[in-house]
Amino acid sequence: MGMDRERRRMKKPFFDHLKELNTRILFSLLLILIFGIYVYVEYHFFVEILNKPLIDAGYDQSNIFALTIYEGFQVKITNVFLISLILLLPLTLLNLGVFLKPALVDLSWLSFIFYNIFFTIFYYLGIYTALNLGSYGIEFLLSFNENEVILRSQNYYQFITRVALLFAITFQLPLVTLFLLNKRLLNIQLLTENRAELFIFILIISAIVTPTGDPVSLFVFTIPLYVLMEITIFIHKKSSK
Repeated sequence: MGMDRERRRMKKPFFDHLKELNTRILFSLLLILIFGIYVYVEYHFFVEILNKPLIDAGYDQSNIFALTIYEGFQVKITNVFLISLILLLPLTLLNLGVFLKPALVDLSWLSFIFYNIFFTIFYYLGIYTALNLGSYGIEFLLSFNENEVILRSQNYYQFITRVALLFAITFQLPLVTLFLLNKRLLNIQLLTENRAELFIFILIISAIVTPTGDPVSLFVFTIPLYVLMEITIFIHKKSSK
């Protein structure tokens, strides 16, 4: 019955599909707007989280300044939008994924839900890692300054939000690997017999992703990602049995 329903949906006229897509996009934008209002009201809470890497690196909020009269307002609005967009991205992708699901006839609804759950877990785990380990990179970069450092608010918040998003996307590597293994596009034996090469590969990716490339932040990022890859291999072996 489910397959018949999906086939009937796929046979809908093109403009009906377009209308549904527009509705889903508008719904996602509405969710971001509503959540953005909440972020704006509770802005102090969210900005403290963004400031945490800087504070952990030994600096405080007094090191952040604005150059122009309107920069404070501009930064706040930009932060509200970016925070709302980044935090709701899994929900937004799920909303669009439900629209695309009928075209993926080889993917069952159970697998679709499974991948979305793990995508969300790895996504927020990446953000959590970035905010908790970002202090190492910040401390490394600021250590090159011999005098007291005063950071422009616009530059700092752009830096930390981009790093958080980059970490969140990179943490999808185990999920992509699991998908390729399940589709038999990647051999599990290739991974289990070449663990050293796998670690080096993750190390290279970490070197590209981490903003500083210093050994401390490099390995602090590499080790959790490698552990996730090992968990992915374990899950695939168990599910295959």
